[in-house]
Amino acid sequence: MLFRRMALQALLLALAFSSTGRIHAQEIFKDIPFDVEAHKLDIYRANPTGPTVFYIPGGNWSKHDKNLYTKLGVALAGYGINLVIPQYGEEQKYPDNLIDIVEAVRWSKVNLPNYGVTSTQFHLVGHSAGAHLAYMSLTDKRSSLTEADFQSLTLISGLYDINFLVRYGNKWKNWAPLQGWHGSPIHTKRLIGLPMTVIWAENDYDIVKRQAKHFLHANTKICQPLSTLVIPCDDHVTVLLNAETNGLLRVITDRALSAPMGAVLTPAVTLETVVPIEVAPASAVQETPAPAQIPAPPVPIAESPKPPALKVPEVVAPSVVSPVSPPTPPPAPPLPVVKP
Repeated sequence: MLFRRMALQALLLALAFSSTGRIHAQEIFKDIPFDVEAHKLDIYRANPTGPTVFYIPGGNWSKHDKNLYTKLGVALAGYGINLVIPQYGEEQKYPDNLIDIVEAVRWSKVNLPNYGVTSTQFHLVGHSAGAHLAYMSLTDKRSSLTEADFQSLTLISGLYDINFLVRYGNKWKNWAPLQGWHGSPIHTKRLIGLPMTVIWAENDYDIVKRQAKHFLHANTKICQPLSTLVIPCDDHVTVLLNAETNGLLRVITDRALSAPMGAVLTPAVTLETVVPIEVAPASAVQETPAPAQIPAPPVPIAESPKPPALKVPEVVAPSVVSPVSPPTPPPAPPLPVVKP
């Protein structure tokens, strides 16, 4: 029942994304097939040389629709950021849906120049089940994608422990226990060489918040650098509906516009500046403890050169000190001569 409600809310979320707003993207390309199974994707071209967000929608791995994210494309286009959204398989099977994502990325890398996007800066973003697929696309050995294909990774309200999810009440026949173990981000134990941000909503589903905390704990053990952000006052759906006002859109655009080319291992977003102070309490923004490592030796502080010391000339005392003679009195004036 819980996951039927999640799927329904995801559908309402997508409808809200597509409802209003004038298209600011230069051009939109819809329903482009990217594999032999005729799975399709949409391209929102805003800036030929700008970064591209590759967004994987959620929806319980099956209740998703790429056609309902127009508002997201409009919002990103306002920052000069291109958007690609794939429609992956709806049969809930893993790793088939993972392979769909891999093929969509590979197709986009090769063919986006044909649609006026020449930049190779890709930023991977996923929500809910899409966050699970985004992470596994970099860690599952059946995926050919690596950190070299992206500039950053952003996971929003993701699902990280499949077996725990099944035990919680989602009775999927497609997830055998061993398959769920190997398909769970929490068990990969592999460092991601990208700026990574893990986000969830304050009022998110309890199972999502619990998995997020378990996921952070597992990453702390392997010393994975990452940033975390709790969006206050929102839930699993409104965290995206209110993206333009709750700070989520700011996180995505900051990553896309500031992440340098190539893989780096330090967070690139200062989370304290993302959520408005009047909305987010100090306890809302949480950071993962810094990884244990040997502290670097302190950098010596260059001292300003001291002025040269003043040389005082030596006073050589004479070997013999002559007595000082009293001054000679002046001669007496001559006496006047008296004439007789």
